[in-house]
Amino acid sequence: MKINLFQVLSTIASAIEASAPELNGHHKRTAFIANELASELDLLPKCREDIFISALLHDIGGLVKKDYFIAIDDQEPYSHAHAAYGASIFKMVPLLKDKASIILNHHQKWKHGFGEGHNDESIPFASHIIYLADRIDIQFLKLRNGGHESPVEQCIEIIRNEVNTRYHPRAVEAFLSLANKTYFWLALSKPFPLHLLKMYSPIAEKTISLDELMDFGRLLNTIIDMHCDFTRRHSSHVGIVSRVLAEHCHYSEVECKKIELAGYLHDIGKLAIPVSLLQKEGKISATDLATLRSHSYYTFEILSSIDAITDIARWAGMHHEKPNGSGYPFGLRGEEIEQQCLIVAVADVFVALTENRPYRRCMPSEKVREILIQEAENGSLDNELVKILLAHREEIMVITDNMGLAHSY
Repeated sequence: MKINLFQVLSTIASAIEASAPELNGHHKRTAFIANELASELDLLPKCREDIFISALLHDIGGLVKKDYFIAIDDQEPYSHAHAAYGASIFKMVPLLKDKASIILNHHQKWKHGFGEGHNDESIPFASHIIYLADRIDIQFLKLRNGGHESPVEQCIEIIRNEVNTRYHPRAVEAFLSLANKTYFWLALSKPFPLHLLKMYSPIAEKTISLDELMDFGRLLNTIIDMHCDFTRRHSSHVGIVSRVLAEHCHYSEVECKKIELAGYLHDIGKLAIPVSLLQKEGKISATDLATLRSHSYYTFEILSSIDAITDIARWAGMHHEKPNGSGYPFGLRGEEIEQQCLIVAVADVFVALTENRPYRRCMPSEKVREILIQEAENGSLDNELVKILLAHREEIMVITDNMGLAHSY
């Protein structure tokens, strides 16, 4: 199974921006700018790939540390805090690990050459390119949205005035050459289409395996769970419980991995929901409930952009569909719902009942069993899958205990 790497990374970039809609498209534009700077500098293909990938995900640490908007204005120590978190996230994935240093230093200023190193370590030139690309996009966006008559000229002037102090002189030299080309500013003057970014991308045709996609899935479930204070391991556990159920339903190893991945990613749409609402205690309004429920559709929408995993997009995005037709977002019923969706649904409810929430402690074993059976009887959960889960709950208990799930079994 081959999965397009560009689609995977651009999907992660979209997930990052789901938490910051005011900067919609920022990562795509930064990746475009950084790539064009690297091209202008005639850097080696591997270096261009590293720059493009790092630029596309450069603010991923902002999802862990809630300082995203502060970092936009390049204020210390916030900008370096989210860069450090981003580097830690990159180290989780073998394909990104060698680029962690680029992310760690992507807010380091040049400071007349002192920015060549930090704490006795050299700073990658790629970091300076991404820093400049990031600032070009932010400055041009501010000027254009602020109604300035000559945003291009003013953006050039601002960058030129900070060469050597803020920006690496070689990177600025490349920018000043690039700034004379009409296409560059036209590309930045409207929403940046994904197909155009792919055309410029040095990784457009690169593919990864299902196992490598699993690495990205684990990265994303960590980010999803950290988005809300009380769901620190929820997606991880839903993924694992989904896999156990899939194994006992006798799916192939490949299918088991895909169902596990659907479990990891089932709540990725929550990145589009305000954290204040996700953590709201007490009674919520009908409007708030509708907003919360929209997360499953956003999961489906985000994951559907990866051609090779549209099945996983369905299984993850439809985890709130119910056999009796009372679910959402599509209101499917009975055989309209694939078993893989029902597996993730049962895993999701089980994990939710057995973990602590702000409004209640984890439920005792007999109460969890009671609720699951009742949900199966009224058609909210699949009856056969609930029986399988309850029959193998000791096995699930051992696995989740080893992962730190706070439950009462």
